[in-house]
Amino acid sequence: MSGRESAVTTGRKNARAPARNTRARSLRPWPLTLASAVSLGLLLYVATTSLPYLVSSPTTDPNFGALNHCLSKAHPEARLGWAVSPDASRAAVFGAHSVATCGPKDASTRHDLTGALAIAFDADNHLWLSAGGRLLREDGATLVPMGDFQPIALAGHAHGMLALDASGQLVSVSSSGSVLAQTLVPASTARLTVGAGGVLAAVLSDGHLRVYDTRSLSHRPLDVPCQVETMWWLDAPEQLMIGCSPTGAPSFSLDVRTGERAPVPEGRALAPARRLSGRALYVQGCDGFPCTAPPP
Repeated sequence: MSGRESAVTTGRKNARAPARNTRARSLRPWPLTLASAVSLGLLLYVATTSLPYLVSSPTTDPNFGALNHCLSKAHPEARLGWAVSPDASRAAVFGAHSVATCGPKDASTRHDLTGALAIAFDADNHLWLSAGGRLLREDGATLVPMGDFQPIALAGHAHGMLALDASGQLVSVSSSGSVLAQTLVPASTARLTVGAGGVLAAVLSDGHLRVYDTRSLSHRPLDVPCQVETMWWLDAPEQLMIGCSPTGAPSFSLDVRTGERAPVPEGRALAPARRLSGRALYVQGCDGFPCTAPPP
């Protein structure tokens, strides 16, 4: 703009100036203007493409994108937890007042209820949830009470569901709702997970790791030489990878049946993730949705 003003002023003071000189001077500011426009355009492109990508990234996930897109429509409210079926064909999320489930071809259901604490799918891809002091199981479009029991953690296994309450009661329930076994575990801050095939379960509480048979809840003693920060189930049903405190970085793999340990190379960083019991796929939370995680 200032270049244009200079050219006009010069032309008035000296009308004899060759026209070609005036034209040359009037064009000089344009390269700078063009560069500014390109820069502004680039900034606008980044702003208008990157931000929506970051906001909608769960819906672009290679394995769960379609399910997350369906869930975002079925449950637009804030999400407190999520679950994925063993074969990754269904997913669910819950909030303060509702739970929504999505499956193939955008099939979705939504239930309005308050007080949900945990959700999980069993081996038959049926959703279970803990809400309002009851354990509920999905039966078509309805939720059927399985008992007056309020778990804080759920994990599906090969024969039904594992449920852990705040007092440390760990219960194995069949698909029909009958109790298969129960035991008492420390549960102040317990995390409950089930490995490949749904035959073994792990309870991690205050740095202590315990492994159980999912049907009988028989305890499998472990020789773990550290406080456990996190753990990953591996593809073999009896294999675990252990991350020791305080860093939580993978330290060694453990065969829970033989007790054999193998070191993990130093410097390996992994996010805590769950392995699906029916498919060799790892899942982690992202913005309240399930997303694919790198395998350990």
